[in-house]
Amino acid sequence: MANDNPMRGIIAQATSSVYSGPIPPPDLLAKFGEIIPNGADRILKMAEEQSNHRRCIEKWAVIGGTILSYVGVGCAMIIAFGTLYFGSQLIREGHAIYGSVFAGSGLIGLVTAFIYGTRSRREERQRRDQRNKELVPQK
Repeated sequence: MANDNPMRGIIAQATSSVYSGPIPPPDLLAKFGEIIPNGADRILKMAEEQSNHRRCIEKWAVIGGTILSYVGVGCAMIIAFGTLYFGSQLIREGHAIYGSVFAGSGLIGLVTAFIYGTRSRREERQRRDQRNKELVPQK
């Protein structure tokens, strides 16, 4: 007589492990050391080199941003002095309206650019702060 039990079946178990980051957990790191000669040391050295590389890139990104900021301020100063100079030259030659419009439009353009830049940087900081708050679990 065959077993007609409807509860009869196959039981299977699956396990998985996940890690994130350049360094695996200690038990897996030890297995790498068994399979590859100096595997654990090589993985740790790779992680250290990658970390140093990332810090170097971040440092140069900050330095580059600072340099660009100073170059931008220098260019703005040159434009401001140029528009004031040529505007004053037009006024001296008897073109008061044209000189005033020329100098004024140049300065208004610079002020607008500074205001827009300040506003966009503030909005970017707010977006970044909001993203960071979303990443941090609330208590």
